[in-house]
Order: sequence, then structure tokens, then C-alpha cells
Amino acid sequence: MTESKIKTFLGLATAAAISMLGVGIVTSVLPGRVISLSGGDASLVGLLASSFALPYIFLQVPFGNLSDKYGFKPFLLFGYFLSGASGIIFYFSGSALPIFIGRAVQGAGEIPVWATAPALISIAYPLHKGKMIGIYTAAIYCMLALGPLLVPVMPNLFGERGGFLFFSSLCALAFIIILVTQKNRKPLPGSVKESLEIKKAFRLLKDLPVRIVLVGIALYGCGQGLMLSIAPGWLVSVKQFGGMDIGIVFSVLYICIAGAQFLYGPLSDRYGRETFMILGLISSAVAWSLFPYAGKLSSTLLLGLAAGSLGGFFVSSMAFLNEKAPDNLKGTISGAYYLFWGMGYFLGPIVCGICGTKLGMEKIFVGFGAFLLLTAATIYLIWRKGVSRKYA
Repeated sequence: MTESKIKTFLGLATAAAISMLGVGIVTSVLPGRVISLSGGDASLVGLLASSFALPYIFLQVPFGNLSDKYGFKPFLLFGYFLSGASGIIFYFSGSALPIFIGRAVQGAGEIPVWATAPALISIAYPLHKGKMIGIYTAAIYCMLALGPLLVPVMPNLFGERGGFLFFSSLCALAFIIILVTQKNRKPLPGSVKESLEIKKAFRLLKDLPVRIVLVGIALYGCGQGLMLSIAPGWLVSVKQFGGMDIGIVFSVLYICIAGAQFLYGPLSDRYGRETFMILGLISSAVAWSLFPYAGKLSSTLLLGLAAGSLGGFFVSSMAFLNEKAPDNLKGTISGAYYLFWGMGYFLGPIVCGICGTKLGMEKIFVGFGAFLLLTAATIYLIWRKGVSRKYA
């Protein structure tokens, strides 16, 4: 392990963890801020997730492809700049609309954090990409878990608006860390033309396992959207959860995701990606199916299991896709990953919310679990048949 690799990884992980501490604070405060600015209308809270997801749908692949062309560092810096700007927008918002605009800006800013950095890590650690991506994302989720706990502990500092400026200052610090620790990786001479061929990147979609895994990624996005919007709202309205209870739920979600990714990463390096993608989907499916019928404590733990299992699926599937792509298309394939994630995150809660009003959310949660099980079974069947290829 060279000093350059260590510097690259520590810089990426430290910057991401610092900024995500602020994100944890912001996400726990924004719903109340929207309700307050909209005169008590709680129905608008769901738009926070959709606003965040839109940039992932429209910008992931372009960001990934441009980073393959011009290098990763400029896009990491631009991402932290946008994230910091979103905190300023949140702070000065006098109505709900600017909050949603700021949320979209934040979503665009987080694209490099979630897609570009794992692509860099997979290049730096080709033999241990699952382990290193798992450590990276675990650090992120640990700080996300800490953020919501700081708000009730220090309400004067992180209350109604103070947390937004704190978030912006953390993003500025992350910007400086990236500026100092990262070198701009560009394609090797002679490979620029190849990296610009978007059609070559889409050849990866001819691989049947890749297509099925991308479906699982869309479901993963849907699951995260449900966990951060509909599920907490349902717990408040049906299970009578209070504000402190919901804060604990968010922290449990993030802690479980961090733990699962830290565990799944090295295990998938050793025993294979497919095994742990399937395990993650099945475990989450079982948890989602039992969650609506459990008591207060049990429902919190089951939702944490559902989140952690999907987090394990994330790190295994991210490593799986990066193994399918050559180095000059790592950014593009990571962009495609979050394109599908964004579609699930945007559409899933909307569709589930509409169907839930007609069928009942309990059936929706169980039905979502059934989709996860079906995807796991499909991955297993394709894996056993050995239908796979790699494009270099």
C-alpha cells in the first residue's frame, strides 16, 4: 500500500465524513423547517426526497463521463462547493420553495461524493475495492448517524437555522481537504477518444447480470427514499412516534448501514459479490415484510436491519459494477449506478405513497419486500448459470 494510495483514500474519506456530519444535521432539521414555512402543511415534506433525487437522474451519467474525460478532482471540488452553497440557500430561505431548490443543489453537490470517490477508490485498490469502498461509506454513515443526535443536544447551535451555516462551513473544509490531498487523475495518452464514447459504456448494459443488478439498485434507491420519508411519517401517524423517537430511528438507520457496509465489503472481496448482493436483498425483504406489524422497539430495529441490508447490497453491487468496467469508464459506470438509484429514490416514494393511500402502507411495505426477494432470486439464477462477461 503506497503513500499515494493512503493519502488519496484518507483525503476522500475525511472530506466525505466531515461534510456528512453536516448533512445529518440538515436532514433532521429540514422537515420541520418546511412544515413551519408552509404553514403547517406536512404533505410537502415528501418533496424533499424528490428534489434531492432529480440531479441524480439528470446529472449522474454526464458527471461521470466528464470526470472520465477531464479527471475526478474538479468534480469533487465542484460538488463540495455546491453542497456548501445549498446550506446558504437553506439559511436564507423565507418560504418552502427555496428549500426545495437548495435540496436540488445539495443533490447535485453530493453526486461526486457518492459516485466519483468510489470510482477513484476502486482504481487505487483494484484487489480490495469492496473493503475500501465499504470503509469509505461506513465512515460516511457513522457521521450521518451522529448529526441528528447533535441537534437535540445543542439546540441553540444546531436549531432552526444554525445547522445550515455549520453545514456550509464543513463543506468548505472538505473542499480544502480535497484541494490539498488529491491529484487530478486523467485518462492515459491514447485513451481519451475511448473514454468519450458513451456508446461503449452502454455496451455494459448488454451484460444480463449488470441489467438485473441495476434493477436492484433502483429498488435500493426506492428503499432509501421510503426510509427517509414515508416510513418515518407512517411511524409518527400510526405508531405514535415522537420527535426524539424519529431522531433515534434515523441514527439507527445510519449506524446499521455503516456496520453492514463495513462487514459486507471485505466479505464480498473474499467470497464473491453475488453472494452478498443476494444476502442483502433477502435480509432487507424479510425486515420490510415484518416491520409494519412489529412493536415500537422492534419496528425500529427491523427498519435498521432493512437499511443495513440494503447498505450491504450497495457496497457489493458497486464493486460488482466497477469490476465490469475498464479504468477509463469507472466514472461513467458509477454515474450509471446513481442514475438508477436516483430514479428509484425519486419515483419509489411517490408511487408507494399513492398506492399506500388506496391499499394501506402495510401492504406496500410487504409488497416492496416481495420485489426485493424476486430480484434476489433472479440474480441467483443468472449467477448459477454463469451468464456474465467483462468489457475491457
